[in-house]
Amino acid sequence: MPVPPSTPAPTGADEENPHTMPAVPRPVPALALLAAGLALTGCTSTAEGADSATADGLTVCTNSPYPPFELERDGRIVGFDMDLADEIAADLGVGKTVVQANFETLESGAALDTAQCDVAIAGITVTDERASVMDFSEPYFNDELALLTARDSGVDGFAGLGGAAVGVQQGTSGEDHATDQGWDVQQYEDVELMFQALETEGVDAVVGNVSALGERAAASSDLELVETLDNGEELAVAVRKGNTELLAQVNSTLERIQGDGTLERMRADWMGL
Repeated sequence: MPVPPSTPAPTGADEENPHTMPAVPRPVPALALLAAGLALTGCTSTAEGADSATADGLTVCTNSPYPPFELERDGRIVGFDMDLADEIAADLGVGKTVVQANFETLESGAALDTAQCDVAIAGITVTDERASVMDFSEPYFNDELALLTARDSGVDGFAGLGGAAVGVQQGTSGEDHATDQGWDVQQYEDVELMFQALETEGVDAVVGNVSALGERAAASSDLELVETLDNGEELAVAVRKGNTELLAQVNSTLERIQGDGTLERMRADWMGL
């Protein structure tokens, strides 16, 4: 998920987050259900870990739609992040409740600080500014920049984009990189318009995060994911600042799913990678 400008703008790809949805109030704070939650998870009650588990399950804040991480299907929020949340909840031995939240309340830490949720999983890129107001797990995905072209374009990498028309989504790291390179940049308000321009030969290639571009390439035999570039956009699970118990539990799940192949399967299922 892209990184936002220093002055927050209405949510709309990250910080550039291209999606926005009103926050849904959560009337019962996690702290009120602490005792029962601890009995389920075997945690020890501490002030810092007070919201580490709740009797009605793990409460997850997200901001849908932001495919392939979160999207609505048949009345439910699904996606890569929701599969990850299911794995965390399963290891805790509890169920999962999803809360829609405005992205600004997620990146500011407000949704966690006010106990709207126990964790925030919303394609959140780790930045120093965000790490000052919330704690992050180990990264679960490196959302590299990628280059997507028509299969017969003749473009074989970033180095071959001189003189080519390059589509990008506004306000994203893809736009920043393409502009820095001095390419002929064509901006689009959302990722779907960008893909349509590529498929109708309005541009020669598009540059964006591999999570979105990989999913599109997997869905179309006419498109090809040509090259990726590591730009340090690491995504992680966020918890309330100082909630070390829940953070340790999340990291334990991440270690497990990296080791048993679950994370690799999730990448294939949701991103075609």
